[in-house]
Amino acid sequence: MRNSTLGLTALLGCLLLGGCDKLNSPPKTSSAPNGMQTEAPTPTQENAYSRLTRRVNGALVADPWRLENEEQQALVRDLLEGLTIYDPAGKVIGGLAESWQTQDNKLWRFNLRENLHWANGVPLTAAELVQSFQALAISDTPLKQYLAYMNLGNAQAVLTGQMPPEQLQISAPDERTLIFQLDKPTPYLPAMLAHAILLPHVLDEKGELQTNGAYLQQSVDEKGVHLVKNPHYYDLQKGHFAQVDYLSSSNSERADIFFVPPQPADNAQYFPKLCSYFYEFNLRDPRLQNAAVRKAIASLISVRSITDNEMPHAIASSYFLPKAMLNGQDSQWEPVVAEQLLAQQKIDEHHPLQLHILYDNRPLHQQIANRLTRSLAQSDMLRVSAQSVDWPQLQEKRVAGEFQLIRSGWCADFHHPMAFLSLFYSHSPDNKSGYADKDYDRLFEQALKSTSESEQAALYLQLSAHIQNQNLLLPLFQYTEAVDIAPDLGGVEKNPVGVIYSKDLFRQVTGNAPMEN
Repeated sequence: MRNSTLGLTALLGCLLLGGCDKLNSPPKTSSAPNGMQTEAPTPTQENAYSRLTRRVNGALVADPWRLENEEQQALVRDLLEGLTIYDPAGKVIGGLAESWQTQDNKLWRFNLRENLHWANGVPLTAAELVQSFQALAISDTPLKQYLAYMNLGNAQAVLTGQMPPEQLQISAPDERTLIFQLDKPTPYLPAMLAHAILLPHVLDEKGELQTNGAYLQQSVDEKGVHLVKNPHYYDLQKGHFAQVDYLSSSNSERADIFFVPPQPADNAQYFPKLCSYFYEFNLRDPRLQNAAVRKAIASLISVRSITDNEMPHAIASSYFLPKAMLNGQDSQWEPVVAEQLLAQQKIDEHHPLQLHILYDNRPLHQQIANRLTRSLAQSDMLRVSAQSVDWPQLQEKRVAGEFQLIRSGWCADFHHPMAFLSLFYSHSPDNKSGYADKDYDRLFEQALKSTSESEQAALYLQLSAHIQNQNLLLPLFQYTEAVDIAPDLGGVEKNPVGVIYSKDLFRQVTGNAPMEN
């Protein structure tokens, strides 16, 4: 996870065995218009549509170490598969790993599936996956820092050259077993392993990247990159399309799927992102240290009004956690009389609270700040001013603590509540606000140590409620991204990770008549 308040990119699942709770994957179905088939097609129907077309922003990159934006991940994820992957709903499930176990969230054992192979038919072993992690540690990609971020033992020392890559605390005692030794309890390791940077990076004798996904690269030309089904993929029932074509920017052909098109078509769907837009309170400010004052300020804001007018496709929410992590909870209106709360803190018309709003000078942020300012200025107990600065100045003032209410945001690199909740843990490097609360820390540390999924889920909601009740920040909305999807394409769900594997897709049919591509 990273604080990416300008260019937001999003660079739960736990199948813990051996004394841990299990989480079963949901049935793989997708919604569709009335009369359309929503289950995967039969082999007879497959013959009617052998080709799927996709388009992404930027160059078509087949190397996980060279990705420049999240949309480019689609091609790489069709070619390569890691230990864990996402189901159509965006939950983490087993990929190369069929199961995993831990007793303390520090020592993890991952069990590979039987008969795994590379696309060239050569067996895929756990030792080669160890080599892939080691190669990443000494590569030139800046994303290799993710190894330390996932708390892998000795990762920081290896990344800085103090230890050789063989000292990474990952080992393969046999061909089907991987052992991870972490520096700290990390119950969300399976979710972190689904990141694109950790997709296998193993070179063959020709120095070319070996692939192991549901599809393999057949050819590349001026029209794009052309994939065909991988005959050595472990689940040959997946991949209903015989061919997947990734279209180049010069190819004018209409694509079945297009992430973030320049002008979304009428059939565009808006996928939620693991990215929240909010304003930070300066918790070191004497007045804003008071939770009642923060609650009064928050009560004067209509997040839906701001979102509907400025970001109509975003998800309005007064919660910090994205909606996908709230287990069905949603924003609720709470009757709060701001004036009474402020009066109790000796704030009134004669002794108003001076409140300064700071934001960066892009048009969208200015429009949102203007609405925020007008809403707060309706109270005679507040004297509100606003200032726009450029991006470097905004960061300088945030670090120096020279603000009261500042525009901010947060995106997670993996699909797990702890990617957000760590921002208020006093010992976390992601805690930029300086917030420290013994009760919050206690719950957070309990969640780190727990190996029970049900207990973890309850703790995450308690931590979220603490953030909400204390009004530690002022959430406004959750970002979405536009995806153009052909109306007859099935197997697509609006998942929050923005990952759609071609192997999960099929052409929907009306009645018994297949739709030709």
